[in-house]
Parts: sequence; structure tokens; C-alpha cells
Amino acid sequence: MGHLSARLTDGRTIEFEDRPLNSGGEKVVFRSRDRQHVVGFFYGRLADRRERADRLQRIVTRYNPTTGKHGAFWSPYYCWPSGVVDGDGGIPPRFAQAHGFVLPALGVVAPTYRAPFFFRDRFGTMQEKEVKWFTGRKAATFVPEHEFGTLLTRLQVCTRLARAVRRMHFAGLAHSDLSNKNVLIDPKGGDACVIDIDSLVVPGVAPPSVLGTPGYIAPEVMAGRAKPSIDTDKHALAVLLYQILLNRHPLQGRKVHSHRSAEEDETLSMGARALFVEHPLDRSNPPVHPIRVPMGRLGPYLAPLFEKTFVTGLHHPARRADAAEWEVALYRTLNLVHPTPSGREWFVTGPGLSMQCPFTGERWKQPVPIAHYRRDAHGAVTDEGQALVLFHHLRLHAWHLRPNVAPDEHADRTVLGYVAHHEDRWWLVNLGDDAWQPSSGPAVGRNASVEITPGLEVRTGEGDPARILRFEFLAPGR
Repeated sequence: MGHLSARLTDGRTIEFEDRPLNSGGEKVVFRSRDRQHVVGFFYGRLADRRERADRLQRIVTRYNPTTGKHGAFWSPYYCWPSGVVDGDGGIPPRFAQAHGFVLPALGVVAPTYRAPFFFRDRFGTMQEKEVKWFTGRKAATFVPEHEFGTLLTRLQVCTRLARAVRRMHFAGLAHSDLSNKNVLIDPKGGDACVIDIDSLVVPGVAPPSVLGTPGYIAPEVMAGRAKPSIDTDKHALAVLLYQILLNRHPLQGRKVHSHRSAEEDETLSMGARALFVEHPLDRSNPPVHPIRVPMGRLGPYLAPLFEKTFVTGLHHPARRADAAEWEVALYRTLNLVHPTPSGREWFVTGPGLSMQCPFTGERWKQPVPIAHYRRDAHGAVTDEGQALVLFHHLRLHAWHLRPNVAPDEHADRTVLGYVAHHEDRWWLVNLGDDAWQPSSGPAVGRNASVEITPGLEVRTGEGDPARILRFEFLAPGR
């Protein structure tokens, strides 16, 4: 195998192998000589070459979240382009013509996918961890069982996706083709990465170059009434989250909208006549396979957002839940997950929710402690409407102990305490410098602990506002 080189617009040179790694609808991709990057060259049928080149330059520079103050934090969330080839005359014309490059050459450089996003299927073939492997009934049969992770890790995957999309949308960027093919996930490790960034819709510069992927295209785009945008991204993100958490598509049900052709039926069912399979009032489009775990079993924060997006906002794009709302709902849901007695799975529980895991059928037979968040601002104590379900060795961070703190890119991830279950008693252990003040008894300083009992209240800091944890125990009856 030989090597060629190309000069980037920033003056760097990239050496790449002369055999294609793969090819798609718009580009043929080659691996760099050091195998840390890939370079994709666009095919020779671009009517918008100058526009694409301008789009790529802005994506690599001005709109790049992987550079700057929080660059190290955001880098794992994307396979973000790092360089552009634009008109390099050093690429042999015969080589370019053999592979169908547009000339002068236009290409984009991006990092290779990280190791967690590959797995060996049941036949030993290396595969990229596209969403389809973990949500498609046929594809899933080729995936080793240990790769599917648990509800906890799937919630972590969804949190990373929502966070990544939120960051793009806050910058005014729309992905335009969020789908099971343009997102990589690692359910085993709770990781996720958004790929194919080079087709972003850049405000005022580049309109969408694709309409999206079937199954993820918003109904208004399917019906020909709109082009991809942030609002259509919201629909695609919700479809991905629903699939990853519940292993079914939110719109693909039994209802037939046209008997003339499968194509027309698909266009209507995903477009003008799209109907949520869990619509609370219209049950005419049930999923093909019976629902084993309804969306309500995901707790009080996620189910309302699915209803907001797939009922209220399905045909009204401005009413859909945005990525920031999903991110907050996922944070709060992660506070309600609890391991099953065997430790093989996790499930959402809390006031009004069952103590039986809907995935394994296991049931807790002992009371489980829960901390309700209360906020003390200027001496006025109010209920925050949030709670934290406790389990043995739960680590406590600033977002558990302080109001107005979220586990986002700004958060300090220092462990400030933990929960312990010892000899049938529950304990809250302080590892931070701020003393905790229980409702009765002495202050709890660093490396000290307080026993968790029903009705106990613990003020976890002296700030204003401050958070107060009020404890109760969930009965194992249901």
C-alpha cells in the first residue's frame, strides 16, 4: 500500500493511504498514514463547491467546540472535522479521477473513531457501533449480549447525545441528519459521539445539503413543507432517545395509511399523518410488537417530553422539546435509577413507581432510601420537585448537594460524599470541606457520617440558596 499527501488550508500536510477505507453518498474516505485521522474527498458532481468549502472552513474554525476553553471536554462528544483540503494541486490528477474526486480537490480531515465505538459481532467481524445494532431486532441478534449495557448506561448514552446536540444548537448550528447512522454509541460504557459533522447547517452561510435519513426525517420535511433545521433536529434527537431507551420506533406502528404502495404509506406514516405509537388518546397506531416497557416506566421527567415532542409537537415543530430540556430531564432521571438485587440491570423508581424492574422482573424486598431536594433561599424553604434514590456506594457530587449546579461542562466532578449500607443501616458520609448540618445532632464534617433515618433532614452547605435533603424510605410493596 502506498501513501499520498495533501496540503490543508492551514498549511499543514496530511499523508494518507492510497486505498479507500470506505465510501458514501458524497465522499470517498482514506485513512491517514498514522491512522489517527481520515480524509474524505468529495465526489466530482458538486454544484455548490464554493459554498461547501466556506461551510467547512467555518465548521473547522469559528463553530468548532473542540477548541478553546472547554475544547477538551467537548472533543469526545463529536468526530469534529479538524482540517480542510481545498484545491491542493499536489494530488495526482489520475488518482483523483480514478476515485471520482471533484477537481480541484475538496476534502475534509477528521479524527478516527475511538476504540469504544467498535465491536466484534457474533461472526468475529469488526463493526462500528451505530445505533441500528442496538435497536433493530434483526441487527441486535448479531451483537454479543454484554455490549447492550444496562438502563443506567443507556441513560448515560442519551445524556451525552442530548448534551452534544444542545451545544450545537446553542451555537445556531443544525446537524440536519441526526440518525442511527450518524451517531455512534457504546451502551456498554455509556459513551456516545455525533459524527458526519461536515453537513451542518451553518446560519447565513450554508443551507442543508441533505434532507435526512428515513425514520428520522421530521414530518414537515417528509411532507415537503420545510427544510432541515434545529426544529427538525429536535424530532430526530427524540426518535433516537426513544429508540435507545425503549428499543422501538415512536412512529412505526400497525396503522396503514395507503394501500396503493408501500412507499406512499411510509411517506404518510412518517409525514403528514404521523401518529405516536403511545399517543394517550389515539390508540389506532400501536407498535408492531406489544409494548413491554411503556414510556411512563422511564419516570416523571422523560415521559412528558416524549409526549411533548411526539404528540403536541409532532406536527408543530416549535412546540417540541429542545435538547437542553432533554439534558435536564435525563440528569433528573439518572437520580432515580436503582440497581436490581442481582446487580445485572437498573430501573427507574421513586414515589409512585414500582420497586420491580420492568426489564428483569426482579423486585426489591427491603425499603430503599430516597432524598427529596428542598431549597432554602433567604430563609424560605421550598420543594425543588426533585429527588435522589440512594443505593450502596452512590457517590455524591456538587450537583447532588447544591442547588443551581448541573453535571454539565462547567461542573466540578470532585466526589464530595457517598452513601453506605452497613449492617442493615444506611449512612451518609461527607468527603468535602463543607460541614453538613442534620436536623438533629452535631454537624457532619469531613470524613464523618450521619445515619439516614426516615424524616431526617440534612443541610448540605452554608450557601444562600442552600440545599436540604429530606429522607424517607420507599416501601418494597409494589
